[in-house]
Amino acid sequence: MHRPGTSPGPKNEIYIPAQAGLNVGCMSTPAPGSFTPAAEEELRESLKRCSPETVAAAVAFRQTGDTSQLNVIVIGLLERFMDPEYRPKLAQPNSDALKILEDLGVDSLTMVELVMLVEETLGLTVDNNELRGIKTIGDIKLFVANKVKAR
Repeated sequence: MHRPGTSPGPKNEIYIPAQAGLNVGCMSTPAPGSFTPAAEEELRESLKRCSPETVAAAVAFRQTGDTSQLNVIVIGLLERFMDPEYRPKLAQPNSDALKILEDLGVDSLTMVELVMLVEETLGLTVDNNELRGIKTIGDIKLFVANKVKAR
């Protein structure tokens, strides 16, 4: 028997059910510079529950492709979905080592919501199988950076 949010496989691995619908093959990746005012308005609406810093970083990334914005975006999107009592942990010096499930209380349903918002915010497509090894904040940051670099 395994805990909800974990897979029966490797210990503490986030499990996202196949029916979560994250295998979105039709989503196009916008080129930097092709970010229209309408797209910006839509992005701002999607991120309205995020911090102003997160919104500004996401807009800057979509306008310019500036990858230095990615860590701010990842942390800001995580904050949006986390319970308030866990948020101070993100400001710790070694927050990259924090485990998504155990240290931050992010379950598989919340992870699905987070991945969907990452896809929308960054214009990426994420396949369920790509998420199997993600266990920490550092894993998320590295995954996102590699996805952006590969597009």
